[in-house]
Amino acid sequence: MELKNKRIVVTGAASGIGKETVLQMLKHENVKILACDLNEKNVISHPNVIPYKCDVSKPESIDKLMKDADKKLGGIDIFFANAGFAYYEVIQEPSWERIDRIFRTNVFSPFYTVITLNRKRKDPCLFIVTASAMSHLPLPGYALYSSTKAAVRSFLDAYQCELKPGNRTMIVYPIATRTKFFDSAGKQVPVPFPSQTPETVARQIVKGILNDRKEVFPSFLFRFIQFLDRFLFFPLKVYQKIEAIKLKSHKS
Repeated sequence: MELKNKRIVVTGAASGIGKETVLQMLKHENVKILACDLNEKNVISHPNVIPYKCDVSKPESIDKLMKDADKKLGGIDIFFANAGFAYYEVIQEPSWERIDRIFRTNVFSPFYTVITLNRKRKDPCLFIVTASAMSHLPLPGYALYSSTKAAVRSFLDAYQCELKPGNRTMIVYPIATRTKFFDSAGKQVPVPFPSQTPETVARQIVKGILNDRKEVFPSFLFRFIQFLDRFLFFPLKVYQKIEAIKLKSHKS
């Protein structure tokens, strides 16, 4: 898909992967971007970027976003569901509210959005969602976060068979990305190894759009470790144990 003249919605657009993807998309001619975030004041200033405040954890906000995208952009060609957050923790007490909060943003929101785009809109659309390498390799300390991303991956793997002609999905699987994401996950959260920059992820996302990919793995090293694990059956388990040691150290 060419990006020229495309009308694009990006959530979580004020920082990290979302912000860098907006910058990469702006390199293409006449793109128009509705850049959504809870802190819309931090969205980059550009003639082709419209800052938009939105809490994607609420269905009524998603419905309003769709209507406003039609008014401000004239439609939606690409919807990038990037907003999300993590907890880094040893889970101490059962908390329905805490579980509900992360699932509303990371799971319910992209599910509701892609179903809405597919069933209620006439024009074809590319739906992109940021999953995570943790959807393939759950890490200690990120039990809830990993589960949300695994849910997204499983849902879209199946739901793509229900898409109307012209509608497509693309799932992005970044490894640990050096952004404020880990700051919001907790105090002095250790960044898992390996890690990469948001610029690297954003470039791969745009490349995936241009090449009509269904999946994007920004880290070659992670893909190689996955491949290696199929034959040796231990690299990923060793990695999990290393991260478990980090979690115990962080807790102490």
